Amino acid sequence: MPDKKIVRNALRCLTCDTVIESKHRHDFVQCNCPSDSTTNIFVDGGLDYVRYGYGVDALVEILTEYAYVENE
Repeated sequence: MPDKKIVRNALRCLTCDTVIESKHRHDFVQCNCPSDSTTNIFVDGGLDYVRYGYGVDALVEILTEYAYVENE
């Protein structure tokens, strides 16, 4: 069975129209909305893990991409 590998870890904030991407482990990135607002979004983890979050009023598009690789 193939393994699932992260090839892009990103989100788009539809409120401030910002694309944010975490490129390496513990690379915590937020959108341009105020961090204390209910529309703020964040992404973390780079290509090692996917972690994201957003406020209750956030409009977000998940852009994370995966590839399937065969076990060797």
